[in-house]
Amino acid sequence: MDYRLITDEEIMQDLAERYERIRIQKRLKDTDIESKGGVSRQLLSDFRKGKRSISLKSFIRLLRGVDELDRLRKLLPDSDEFSPMASPGKEPLKRVRDRDKKAKPFKWGDEE
Repeated sequence: MDYRLITDEEIMQDLAERYERIRIQKRLKDTDIESKGGVSRQLLSDFRKGKRSISLKSFIRLLRGVDELDRLRKLLPDSDEFSPMASPGKEPLKRVRDRDKKAKPFKWGDEE
């Protein structure tokens, strides 16, 4: 499923369905997830139904409940660090700045 083409609510529903498949595959009961992940039954129910948004912290707890916390590392993998020895002639990436904004002149607090 291409997440760029669907709404936020549809993405949340897809994540909930994937989560449910993992739970069933691992043969985990809701009570197992609640105790292992430290989440409430209401949060688990709301996540499944897509009734409300949940926090990232709650999502982490849900993943912990099904022992799939390592999946978060795949979400945002580590970027390669710059090493001048590994790639001579290649410069490190530089910070991107918004050049359209013009700096306001500095004023002391007593100036009008």
